[in-house]
Amino acid sequence: MQWPEGTSPQLEIETSSHNDEGSAARVVTWIPWDSGFRGSGLRVSDLIVGHGDLRYDDDAVKANSRIGDSGFSTWLEKSGLKPDDSFTLQVQRGDDVVSIQGRLGGYRTYKNADGHRMLSQSGPVNHEKDGFDYAWDSWYRQFVDLAKTILAGWDYFTGTVTKNQAEQMKPFADRVAYLEQHYPSALAKAVRDDFEAMKIMVAGEKRELSAADIAYRSLGEARAKEVTAAADQAFAAFLAELDTQLMQNPPEAPNSFTEDTRHLVGKMVRLPAVGKRELLFETKRNWYWSGRYGGGYLIDKQNPSLQPLYVATDEYIEKVDPNFRDPSIEFVGIVQAEPALVCDVYRNVTVSGVRLEPIAALVANAGAKENRFFVDLRPGKSTEAFAGEAALEAGIKRPKLVDEASPAQVLTTAFEAMKVGDMETWLACYANWMVRSYYERDRSFLYVDHTWETLSRQSAVSAWDRARQRLMDDVYGLEVVRVGPVRVVYDAAAQPSEHKLVTASPRIVESVRPLVNHIGKIGDEYRTFSGFMLHRRWELQRLDNGPWRITVTHAI
Repeated sequence: MQWPEGTSPQLEIETSSHNDEGSAARVVTWIPWDSGFRGSGLRVSDLIVGHGDLRYDDDAVKANSRIGDSGFSTWLEKSGLKPDDSFTLQVQRGDDVVSIQGRLGGYRTYKNADGHRMLSQSGPVNHEKDGFDYAWDSWYRQFVDLAKTILAGWDYFTGTVTKNQAEQMKPFADRVAYLEQHYPSALAKAVRDDFEAMKIMVAGEKRELSAADIAYRSLGEARAKEVTAAADQAFAAFLAELDTQLMQNPPEAPNSFTEDTRHLVGKMVRLPAVGKRELLFETKRNWYWSGRYGGGYLIDKQNPSLQPLYVATDEYIEKVDPNFRDPSIEFVGIVQAEPALVCDVYRNVTVSGVRLEPIAALVANAGAKENRFFVDLRPGKSTEAFAGEAALEAGIKRPKLVDEASPAQVLTTAFEAMKVGDMETWLACYANWMVRSYYERDRSFLYVDHTWETLSRQSAVSAWDRARQRLMDDVYGLEVVRVGPVRVVYDAAAQPSEHKLVTASPRIVESVRPLVNHIGKIGDEYRTFSGFMLHRRWELQRLDNGPWRITVTHAI
């Protein structure tokens, strides 16, 4: 186009700061359709590390001379450059820096003969709708906002969900096609190019996963069958052992308030299965209830005898079924002399029953009762959390974590340990230190806190369960895409040696930042994707050239 005399030159791209700590690069966040860098090879999400002969560093940051800095437009004005002059960007592509040449532009607007603003010299008119629900300028702003979000890449925005983005794109398809048909122009081509690039981005990259790669997904089902067989065998043996002591045809709902229940004291009874519908909630304690009409058998959930049941449930979830959440439990127990009166204020139920001391539990998954595990609650009667646990443990093929493992290998070991239900190896992949800052009067320094655990076993349980659930749901694989450069994040020589927090070891703490892809199944294909609570950016550290360990609380 013909620029009016005196038009100030502009670099018609939008940028923002790079999110890597210490980086002086600028991230390309948008390239307008009429920018002189359209078609140059520059892409949204590119890292600009310099322009012309200038490479961005700390001095460039201080001088306010980078693209996107407040002083850059002033620099352009003083440089003698004009609109349409060529301009070169230095862009980081992997390990290489490439030169991309485009043209400068200037401020411009498009109007028709009636003075109405248009999106381009060929239209459409901004305020017209052409039969759609809202005006073209409003539609295009929404399109650009979505394009910026998608094309910025999965690393730019935290919480990117490609499935949602694909759904958000669908309403734009018809109008993109209408723009091409009725207003063929550079604008229409740019919109189509952006739309196709967005589709490619949200589709992810195709991956090939073998049967061996996803074999872990059937481990839970196979283990559940083995544990169920062991449970049935152990429960049958338990009942046979106590057959003469087990009360035959016990009353279904004894009521210690309306009837004499002393003849039941000391009797051993087997209850029908109870689940969440049979739970009673008081202010300070909860009860399992088997009965009806205000009577029955009551088991205090805080009873110490139930602690092995809770341990067994955690172990079962950890190693067999991460989705196990709704137990249906058959208890065998002994009636106690002290009755129980329970008032559930939520359900407006009062139960006056007999108290039961549990000695065994057969636990089924309420949603899949063919899967069960058995727990002998008698002290000293079992060395297993549940029947068959020892055999299950012996069959786990644990990945090996070696001290010489690279950061990528440590992450891969952690992921493989999750797949096979090996929590011990998984936890060993996480660091037991943290580099902290200490502030004292007018100074601050760093120290290494050796009392810290990135993931203790207690705090790791929920992260482990959620990760295992995702591995059985929409995540079919994980891969380490790349590992960033090694950075020194702690140097003892730079800290006050006289301070008690600064110890002789370690001398150096190094850090790296890997990037992880999650692989899902889209139709019949395996593709990379981004979803809720899936972390792509990780961090690992090592002390004095020791083993690398994960220092973030991510599990998947």
